[in-house]
Amino acid sequence: MYNIRLLRQLRWPGGPHRLMASQHKRPHLLGSSDQLEQLKSNYFERRQELSGDEWHSVRHSLIEGYKHINGHNVDAVILGVCSGPQQLSLAKNYVDYLRSTGAGPNAATLGRLLRVYNAAYHTRPLSEAEQRDILQICDSLQAAHETLDATSCEQLIHGLVATTDHWQRALPLLEMMKVTSTPSVSAYSALTEKAFGQSDQTELAWRLLEEMVLARKQPKCEVYLVLLNRLAQEPATASVQLERLLQFLERHSILVSQKVAERLLQLGEQLPQQLRVTGSRLGPLGKCLECRQHLQPVAISEEQFRQLSECFLEKVLIRGDVFQKSTPEEVLRFKQYVEKTAPYDCVIDGLNVAYSTGAKKAPQQLAKLLATVVRHFKERNKRVLVLGREHMRKWSKSAMHYVQNNASLFLTNNLSHDDPFLLYATLRSGQETDFFSRDLMRTHAFLLGAELKPIFRRWQQEHQFSLVTQTQTGRIIVKEPIRHRLCVHKAKAGAWHVPYCEAYTPNPTDSFEVPEHWLCLSLKT
Repeated sequence: MYNIRLLRQLRWPGGPHRLMASQHKRPHLLGSSDQLEQLKSNYFERRQELSGDEWHSVRHSLIEGYKHINGHNVDAVILGVCSGPQQLSLAKNYVDYLRSTGAGPNAATLGRLLRVYNAAYHTRPLSEAEQRDILQICDSLQAAHETLDATSCEQLIHGLVATTDHWQRALPLLEMMKVTSTPSVSAYSALTEKAFGQSDQTELAWRLLEEMVLARKQPKCEVYLVLLNRLAQEPATASVQLERLLQFLERHSILVSQKVAERLLQLGEQLPQQLRVTGSRLGPLGKCLECRQHLQPVAISEEQFRQLSECFLEKVLIRGDVFQKSTPEEVLRFKQYVEKTAPYDCVIDGLNVAYSTGAKKAPQQLAKLLATVVRHFKERNKRVLVLGREHMRKWSKSAMHYVQNNASLFLTNNLSHDDPFLLYATLRSGQETDFFSRDLMRTHAFLLGAELKPIFRRWQQEHQFSLVTQTQTGRIIVKEPIRHRLCVHKAKAGAWHVPYCEAYTPNPTDSFEVPEHWLCLSLKT
């Protein structure tokens, strides 16, 4: 979207009060942000409308003055700059100006106007006249196109959720988006937020929320905030709905933002009869410093481990893309090798370990690092399997000789993917076996499906070692697994523990780092 951040790159010719088109060749995108701030301040913040001549001058100056702005996108640039909630009148004034010229606004411009309406809706209720304008825009766009593209559907969704009685017209548009793409976080969040705001649409909201997360979209903070605001007004159902929210966050390992955590703290103050919420930190071994309870162990049950082991071969190891990089014969040879040499205490991804401190090092250094990691486990009396590739045979003979003498060694062909072999051997070897790799295994977790993914992630957290660094003296620093849970969950004594981060991110990390900030939350029955 074009906005002031994009325009900061531009050099605006002329003074702040009169916008003149450049009489010379188009300038490069270098210039002064001060002039642009002055432009925004004088024209797009302080004014509710501009005259036709002023709008004509703005458009002409943009088109003539800057290389990447033309008659097709200049309207988007202008509405991008005046897109704030206080600038709705100015945005509507510009669209009226376009209509007065006889050309009229195009579909993209009307879609951007719907976004400005949505921004205003989040600061105040829209008037009936404003809601009628939204419906007229949506009607005209849908009448002109039997099928809308995903971007147009999203613009209409943002407009419709700003209305009181017609927001459910947005639901079919969400389905239309799925024809060509996965609906965006923004589209899902807008609809889910609206549904949570309606007392009779709670189940629809939960369905959309589940659907969003299963589509690998991280819900925006506002979704949770609307639900928590509603619970503050409905004390009778607050405990049930809040527990449902906590179970949802646990099931999908979602880390909420500080904004959501602060709202939970406020909710505890508003509903002291229903819940108690306090900020907390973790002490050694995952002990909550507020309630003094230890967080639950991350270990999975024997039944969960059995399910994970049985499904892994079918869903991850034996798949078309694995055989494109390997062969059925190699997979069979590997399975037979594991059956003969297992169980192991640790399975090491040899190439991943060797490249941990840099892939451009000499083969002798790579082999020496791998041997050092093997020695780390050998000194602890661990049985080790090292997985590598055929080209590693050419590495330092002395280092590789140490590896072969102190570990089982299986080398795949040079094109094979190591991770599926690594995970299969670890799982096949038993519930106590660990593995050594820096890979986060995102693809394999996803392939296991929604039900097994959280089980796999818990197993991975408990059993994955990785190399942090190697000191100048040759000593290695190993990151050991964290044995307690790192996501929202309930401790044995009944208190919920809710970790949170500073700010929302659409792509949260998959690494197993202990969150610094936690809430300790007790629901009162």
